[in-house]
Amino acid sequence: MSNTAQLTRMVRLSEALPNLPEQALFHAGPPYKDGPPDAVLNAAAQAAVMEGWATDTDAARGLLLQSPPAIKLLPAQDHGLVVPLAQVAGPSTWCVEVGNEALKVYSPVSEGPAPALRFGSIDPLCRERAQNDCKQFADHINPLLENAPIHPEALMQQALQLGDDGHAIVGAGTKLWVNALEKLPEATREKILTNAGFALTTWMAYCSWKLRTSSSAINAIGANGIEFGVKFKNTNEWITVSAPPPSGPRFKPDHPAQSLGAIGDSAVVDACGYGGQALKNAPTLLTEWKDYLPDDATTRPDHILCPESGCIDPARIQAARLAPIINLAILDRQGADTPIGRGHYCPPLSVFQQPS
Repeated sequence: MSNTAQLTRMVRLSEALPNLPEQALFHAGPPYKDGPPDAVLNAAAQAAVMEGWATDTDAARGLLLQSPPAIKLLPAQDHGLVVPLAQVAGPSTWCVEVGNEALKVYSPVSEGPAPALRFGSIDPLCRERAQNDCKQFADHINPLLENAPIHPEALMQQALQLGDDGHAIVGAGTKLWVNALEKLPEATREKILTNAGFALTTWMAYCSWKLRTSSSAINAIGANGIEFGVKFKNTNEWITVSAPPPSGPRFKPDHPAQSLGAIGDSAVVDACGYGGQALKNAPTLLTEWKDYLPDDATTRPDHILCPESGCIDPARIQAARLAPIINLAILDRQGADTPIGRGHYCPPLSVFQQPS
């Protein structure tokens, strides 16, 4: 049995995981105690329309908000997948499959640049891309992966040497991902490369696989726009704290939009030593965030990463009294076609206190 993870195919979620709960959609982070924020509600409404559960997004919102809801929202990581930012996955969502014979993890195929589901966009173009472009990607890419599966860890390590952090910046990794498929049709290659963040969901699936199969004490980690949470191995409960917006500059400083709290399952990337734990490899981010990052941003990982697994270690976090840095986009609380900024989030130490 291989002890390394490979990207083996793109597949609809229901085909990969046929025993998913019925009439359910899957969001980032821990469970919602009340309703989701508007950005996630937008993405959930889009997903419900794509599933054929509602005729339009207004009708879908009604189904999601009625009591009890006709469509359930469940944490993705509790069901074997990871989703970026505000995106919500459904049974028909095209996903990348990453893993080995022992465990496979899934994450949505990134449908394109902005406007995008992951930003909480309500634009119908997102649905068209998610349904049609992602199917075309699968049709062209799956036959190539059968003969030459992609090894995410190797590409992530290469991309670190090219200025990526593996999370906020993955442009080099996306090019490496595409170049690994030598016979990819040029039109498909060009379409993928319009979305510099395309590789991120492959990296997310790999890092979730790594957390779950390594000696790491953490099984799941992420935020839902309201709360940030960690789920330790051998437990069923998430430990949660309130999630403020990430700290960082806005793309348009005069933009009046209110920021959504930290959101996304992409925290798994930072938990595996990339993202906020790899800022020394990303000079662009160090410059862009110089007024926001802690002074020890490039040395902090030395104190909190497990040398064996390469993942953040809750025991080391508590001993050093240093939280990991998690790189995240800053979203409009109401949802929008594009993010309004990017920055980082340092969770409270309490969330890394393992249950006794």
